[in-house]
Amino acid sequence: MTRPLSERGGAGEAAGAVGAVATAAVLEPVAILTGAQLRRRRRRRELAANAGWYVVLTFFAAITVFPFLWMLLTSLKGSADPIASVPPQLIPGHPTLANYQRVLDSLPILKFFQNSIVVAIAVTGLNVLVSAMAAYPLAKMRFRGREATFYLLLATLIVPTQLTYIPSFILAVNVFHYYDTLPAVILPSLASAFNIFLMRQAFRAIPNDLIDAARVDGAGEWRVWWQILLPIVRPSLAAVAIFTFVTSWNDFLWPSLMLHDRTQMTLPVGLAALQGFFSSDFRSIAAGVTMTVIPILLFFIVVQRYFVRGLAGAVKG
Repeated sequence: MTRPLSERGGAGEAAGAVGAVATAAVLEPVAILTGAQLRRRRRRRELAANAGWYVVLTFFAAITVFPFLWMLLTSLKGSADPIASVPPQLIPGHPTLANYQRVLDSLPILKFFQNSIVVAIAVTGLNVLVSAMAAYPLAKMRFRGREATFYLLLATLIVPTQLTYIPSFILAVNVFHYYDTLPAVILPSLASAFNIFLMRQAFRAIPNDLIDAARVDGAGEWRVWWQILLPIVRPSLAAVAIFTFVTSWNDFLWPSLMLHDRTQMTLPVGLAALQGFFSSDFRSIAAGVTMTVIPILLFFIVVQRYFVRGLAGAVKG
């Protein structure tokens, strides 16, 4: 019996649909496998590229860390362990802390530590405060000469710091009369053009709508700066604090000009006397330098995430 044309057309469409479904069912696993293979290849390429970068970074890290490692191992060597030999002997055969004890007995290291901590904390706190206060109007307040003031401030970065030592020395001796005291090291470092630049970039990244809303609610400029902006730019504040703390802790030239009383010396200046006390005892010199470096390394390890986050925020700003 012959079926009507409409029924035959419906049957043909049904058969075509079944065939399409079957074809899709057959091809679907192939597509899935192809996608998985592409993802695996892409992952292998990324791993190969990352491995290359890790090799390069490891190489440079080893070059950077080796002098510190050599200094630390030298400070632990006894008199029977050679410092320079062929082949070189890095690992001390008889580790000892006698070198550290010799340095502590010869110099007031604890007093040097105390002075360095006082100077570094005071310089860091005052520098962060002054830099944040100076950066806020340069970033968010409109006044005549704002851009010119900012660029003149940046221009001071090209002036070598050593050129300012003579007038600063004259002011310290003849005007302020704080020669050979800790304020002579603290007060000239109240602000830094570089830190002001970092804080200005951080403030510029904050939307003006947030500040306008605070002003509409009745907040003054001081409250906007203290309660709204500073909590937002905390990573940049941490970066500025790290920069300033490390610079102050390692500063040698200016403190060596200002501080001559041994009870007022900071750690880098005080440990410079190691060359006089232990002119040929490199083990004791290495011990003294290690005591200077380790605290700042530990400080940076603790706050490094804030440092990276603060620099990233400053660059984006």
